[in-house]
Amino acid sequence: MNEPLREEEVTEDVSAHSDDVAADSKDSEEPTTQLPKPSATESLINALIEAGPEVAEHVVKAAQELILAVQTIVDAADQSIREQQDLRTESTPESSSSKTDDTVRHLDLAE
Repeated sequence: MNEPLREEEVTEDVSAHSDDVAADSKDSEEPTTQLPKPSATESLINALIEAGPEVAEHVVKAAQELILAVQTIVDAADQSIREQQDLRTESTPESSSSKTDDTVRHLDLAE
């Protein structure tokens, strides 16, 4: 079995590697191009890829549940609006509705 590295060995390996990198960067005088920071979407995708398929599946299911919740709220608001419209049409006198064309509806902003 492999024994875990001691702290002294780890620090020596790290310092030797950092010396090599510093020497390489001094030797090459070409300008290095840095990549721009990833966008939020790219960060999310990278995190999902690193996390594995189980996490990605969980996120997709959670998103579906959020969409269903929003759909329920929109349907309830639509039903409420329809009920209010029905109440308004029932409460308005018949004579005022016959004066206006069915395609043009008066909007009362005071209500």
